[in-house]
Amino acid sequence: MKKYIIASIIICTTFSLLKAQEDNGKFKSMGSGGFTIGYGYMDVSKIHAFVPKEVADFNNNHMLIGGTGHGMLNNFIVGGTGLAIGGDLIMADNYKITNGGGLGTIDFGYQILDKEQVKIYPMIGIGGCAYGLQVSRNNNVPINTIVNDPGQEVNVSLGGFVMDLSLNLNYIPLVLYDDIKNSYGGFMTGFKVGYLLSVPSSDWIYSGGNVIGGPSFGLNMWYAKLIIGGFGYSKGNR
Repeated sequence: MKKYIIASIIICTTFSLLKAQEDNGKFKSMGSGGFTIGYGYMDVSKIHAFVPKEVADFNNNHMLIGGTGHGMLNNFIVGGTGLAIGGDLIMADNYKITNGGGLGTIDFGYQILDKEQVKIYPMIGIGGCAYGLQVSRNNNVPINTIVNDPGQEVNVSLGGFVMDLSLNLNYIPLVLYDDIKNSYGGFMTGFKVGYLLSVPSSDWIYSGGNVIGGPSFGLNMWYAKLIIGGFGYSKGNR
């Protein structure tokens, strides 16, 4: 799971640093990047198979936190998105259970509305994802318990290919000119709605190896996210 989050950070950092450039006045190039926060809904009832039956059902609601960055050449868009997915927390007398995951995608889109302050574009992201749960103790234990019964915590996860289908709206309320850099830019906010799609699999792993007989599960989630960041383009592009 960590490798997907690290890859996401690298992708987002790279594309967030893109600068608008001119190609003999033939093209218009722009760049945007920002922080994202939102809500996702996904049926996670199948992962209840990993915990005792008396444990309460997991909540299907998820918190989404991440980053995104994109470069735009004419109406074509390319960039990257990274996302951390926070799930439920269930507390019991002797243990606690959490679930969640993360993903990273390379994104491709096309602007269907390109105004000075408003940009609208559908986008598809292709990348990798991971999702799982952790069971850990929720009380103090003597050292003998650790020695005699090691492996108290269990981390179970499932990874794979993911597609991100979305519709995006960016709004730049105030566009400012920078005479030193000869470019325009400003604060940007936006809204993104979409669906995460992955092929269900039962190839669960944990720290000691593979899980035999695990449920078939895929990262399939409806979501809505708020984007807060910045947007810029060079003077000669408009």
